Amino acid sequence: MPSIPLVLVGMWAAFTASRSLRQGFQARDAHLALGALILLISELPPLAAWSGHSLPNHMVSHIVIMFLAPLFVAASGRTAPLTRVGHPLLAIVLLNGVMVASHLPSIFNATMANEALRAFVVEPLFFASGLYFFAFVLNVSPAVRLVKLRWQFIAVLATTLVMFVLAMAMSIFTDHAWYSSMASMPGMAMAGDFRSQQLAAAILWICGDIWAVPVFVILVRRVISRDGSLFASLDRYASPSS
Repeated sequence: MPSIPLVLVGMWAAFTASRSLRQGFQARDAHLALGALILLISELPPLAAWSGHSLPNHMVSHIVIMFLAPLFVAASGRTAPLTRVGHPLLAIVLLNGVMVASHLPSIFNATMANEALRAFVVEPLFFASGLYFFAFVLNVSPAVRLVKLRWQFIAVLATTLVMFVLAMAMSIFTDHAWYSSMASMPGMAMAGDFRSQQLAAAILWICGDIWAVPVFVILVRRVISRDGSLFASLDRYASPSS
């Protein structure tokens, strides 16, 4: 079952981007269009069905909905008003809390056993927490609210660390499969189902680098643009008068 709320969001984003692009190309509209495309592809057949074929496939779907699609939508600047609500720390805690909780065996198995819960609650929560997170991290519209670079770095580093620890917990710190709900899916009923879980953990780890490294580079370039160089930035924070 596709997530109807996310399909509607994807259609709205695609329509908004296409209308803006007809008036003249702007990078922000291209980002919005790409985010809409990623979201719709992940929620519509055949990829929507593909994500339920195995735990590794399902992990790819999680990453796309929670990180990749929100990243591009936030890069369009459309989510900038979200920075008026709460603090960057709230966005960090919310995203990582949702990510960790959704991988707890009891919650994961309950979600997989109830398609309506997954489609109307869990996946929209993934996307919403991702939008809120990247609204602060990318902050492409400082006129709405200036987010300090230190909080943006903390957000990226903390989330990458949580993804790394979660991946290790699923692969190194356990010796058995966690998710009984996946046993009836293709490839999961075999004796190698724990190997599938290890592969899913590897995907979680690698996908963390896919989004985190480019965003980290963007933040480093912002520091250089502000202070002239990384060394100047270090001097700025090391100086007692700063």
